[in-house]
Formats: sequence, structure tokens, C-alpha cells
Amino acid sequence: MQTTLSREQALLEAERCLYCYDAPCEKACPSAVPVSDFIYSIKTGNLKGAMEIIVEANPLIDICGILCPAFCQDVCTRKQIDSTVRIRALHRYIMENTDMEENLEIPEATKEKVAIVGGGPAGLACARELRMMGYRPYIFEKKKIGGIPAQEVSSARFSEGRADREIGFIKKHFAIDVINKDVDSIDELANGYAAVFISTGLADEQDLGIPREALEGVYKAREILRDIKDGRTSKAGKRVGVIGGGNVAIEVASALKAENPDRDVEVIYRRGMKEIKAFPDEIEEANELGVTFQFMAIPKEIRGTDKVEGIVVTRAHLGEPDESGRRQPEPVPDSDFFIPLDTVVIAVGQKADKVFPGIQRKENGLISVDENMMTSVKGVFAGGDIVRGASTIVECASDGKKAAEKIAKYIEGSVGNV
Repeated sequence: MQTTLSREQALLEAERCLYCYDAPCEKACPSAVPVSDFIYSIKTGNLKGAMEIIVEANPLIDICGILCPAFCQDVCTRKQIDSTVRIRALHRYIMENTDMEENLEIPEATKEKVAIVGGGPAGLACARELRMMGYRPYIFEKKKIGGIPAQEVSSARFSEGRADREIGFIKKHFAIDVINKDVDSIDELANGYAAVFISTGLADEQDLGIPREALEGVYKAREILRDIKDGRTSKAGKRVGVIGGGNVAIEVASALKAENPDRDVEVIYRRGMKEIKAFPDEIEEANELGVTFQFMAIPKEIRGTDKVEGIVVTRAHLGEPDESGRRQPEPVPDSDFFIPLDTVVIAVGQKADKVFPGIQRKENGLISVDENMMTSVKGVFAGGDIVRGASTIVECASDGKKAAEKIAKYIEGSVGNV
């Protein structure tokens, strides 16, 4: 778990920064946050200035101070000497010791209306940036505004109060209105908006494609996460197998173990520990909670008559790399074995739903955009997971900020308006 720095700890950590000329930390950050600048502001005691430096680059400063995977730390030059500078902890220290409302100046909203479909990180970031440029953003969101941070990330990692602080701040100051409505077609928005930004994320989840996935006791990961986040007791039993090796798989495994420490929770993954895609700190947290791992195991079939009794898996070895460069798991002949379970949670990936007819999509269902983030429909932009596929909060926030800039140029007539 992340810890909060004291003032003395923050100052000592800030002193460790080498202030690299060609800072790799800033290049690694999807939002290009000027890391050395905000660390220097901490060093000089100017926390308000440090906050302003970060928010200029990353509109979701508070959320990312907790949930960002810290790509910057992975490439920190300091680790060649001893250990990486704790950049994310310094980021969090700033947010816990400053007030976002203090001296807030927002220009009058006199420019055109823009519709933002989806109130997750990309949509919120886009709304904030547009409003700071004088536009009037309207967010359309049927579910709880805030996307995955508000709806699915466990309260142990990201508390309700923390979520409400920044999401409420953006909703209050930067969205003209949040409209409680699902939008499935651009036609529903009529002609009242100068541009549209689609940031709906990935609404559906992938199936395993093995027998008996419809049995009682088989659940999708995000269903479980939403139940726990909303304070409802999950439907999981005493012996849970989580299928997958990404961040969602580790998140749901940790949440289930934290909900009931007496419950056995095992992550079943078809590759090895070196290949697992989840972030290291999330894996470490899962280990500390007592989650176990079954590697090199390919799910073959779920067993049970009326409800789950277990899963048959095939032992795997890694073959040749595919087009993505990842080595593919291949089944070992005659190596099937049975894992007794009363619950199977599927966390093998997300997929786009099939709304917004008429907008061009890729073969995998993601929306296609050009270099200006515009879709095949003029004036309609898209970003976040619906374009990238499953990605991080900081990447989605970066998309939202960039989209706002492209939308402004489009409305002004300098992008895609020929």
C-alpha cells in the first residue's frame, strides 16, 4: 500500500532528484508532466506552484496521484545510483497539502457547447480543458460519474472521499451540466453541439470461450468490483479462481481476499510470472493479502452440474513470440488437472460495445480516429479506452486533454473543418 510522506520526508525525497537535462521521467509520462519542475517547487516550499505545474499537464491530478502506475519512476535516472525517486509519492504529497479551490480562476463560458459522451477520466479531463478555454462542456453519463476510479477501484486503494473530491470538483466547476442519459447514437444529440467527444470506455467483457461459462458461480470481474465498491457483499464463495493476468484480474483478486481473508483466492494465468501484465505494486499488494497464483495454466473447461465445482486447466509452456512480441502459451500434451472451486471470476479483457452506428471501427471494435482524434464523422472526436483499448487512467486523461485542444481548433476552423 502507498504511504503518505511527511514534510520532512518529502523534502528529503525532493533533494534526491538529479534534475536531468533530458529527463526520461517526463518523456515516459503520457501527460508529459514536468517532473523536475514540480519537485523543485516542493524543495523551495512552493506547493501551490507545484500543484499548478502538474495540473497544467494532467487535469486529473488528484486521481493520478494515487492510481497512476508511475511510468516516470520506471525510468528514473537516480536508480542507477541507489533507488528511484518516489515521484508518485511526491505528487500525492502535493495534493494532500494543497487546496484545488484556492485562487481558482475560470474564464466565463461564452463559447460553443460541446457534448462529452462518457464521464470517465478522458471525459472529465476533456471537460476541464474545454471549460478553461471558455467552452461549455455537457457530460452525458448514465452511471456514476468518474468511470472506473469511482465505480470499480476498491475503496481500500481509492477511498470514496478521495474520489468525490476531484470528480466533484470537476463536476462543480468545469461541466456546465451532467446529463443522466445513455447516448447510443450521435443523432440523439441533435444539432445543439459544435462538437462531440466520445469517451465511453469499454463497456463489455471478454468471455473465456470454454464449456459451462453460464453455470451459477461464474462471474465477470467488473460485476464483482462494482458490488464491492458499492458496499454490497460479493456473490463469491469460499474458493475462488480468477482467470487472467492483467490489472483487473489482480484488482478483483485482491478485493475478494480483502473482503473475506478466510476465502481462498487463486489467480489462474496461462503464462508465467515474468509475462504477467499487471503492475508490480498491485501484484505485491495481492501477495501481501494472501492471494495465490497458478501460472502456466490454460483454462479448458468449467466443471459442475447446476453450479461451479471447479475448473480443468492444461499445463502450458511458452512457444514462439507472436506479432506483438509476446511468447504464446502452448498446451503440454496429457497435462490436464482439476482445480476445485465454487466460484470462477473471468478477467481476461474488455471489449467495446456496438453503439454509435455509422462511426468507423477497427476489426477489434475500437473506434478509428485520425491524427486529430476525429472519427469518420465530421466534428465527432473520440479518445480513451474506446480508441486505445484497455489502458491506464493517466493515458485516458492525456487523451481527454489532447481532444479538448483538437476540438477547440476544429471549432475555430483550423482542424478537419475543410
